[in-house]
Amino acid sequence: MSVLLHLNGAPGVGKSTIAERLVATRPGWLNCDIDFLRALMGGWRDDYVGAGARIRPLARELMAAQLATGRGVVLPQLIMEDRELSQFRSLATVCGVPYVHVYIEAPDEELAMRWQRRSDKQWVSASQRILRSLGGTEAVLMAGALARELAVVDRAVFVRSDRGRIDVAVDQIDNLVS
Repeated sequence: MSVLLHLNGAPGVGKSTIAERLVATRPGWLNCDIDFLRALMGGWRDDYVGAGARIRPLARELMAAQLATGRGVVLPQLIMEDRELSQFRSLATVCGVPYVHVYIEAPDEELAMRWQRRSDKQWVSASQRILRSLGGTEAVLMAGALARELAVVDRAVFVRSDRGRIDVAVDQIDNLVS
């Protein structure tokens, strides 16, 4: 099934982990992790936000090409603005595939721990530095709250990603696109 599956939620909630697990069971699907792609841009460490803005149009082209093959795309990306969400929704419409918006949530106290204990990937470290400069846990919770408001308006599917139960979240999302 060709679908654009958008995993939205606060930093550290498990979007990338869930995307990796979903794609692992779907040969030919693309995990279009924009944070990973941004790290392929020269100068991304010095201008993390700018590199993200430059990579997004390229990511949309990559997703369009993938969707044209009849295979799915998983997009693990925090999106807090309606304008940006509309671009991805429009991409799915133009490609003639469903857009499935999933908001992944976890308790605030868990998010407060998770964003600081993320993997050792370079782009994760850069993201953590930015979050710390914006207020740390408060910035994480605010980003999650803004994305959640947008998800409510967009009628997204809400899925919990509680500690030690990531497989439950993966199964719930898997059922949405099977």
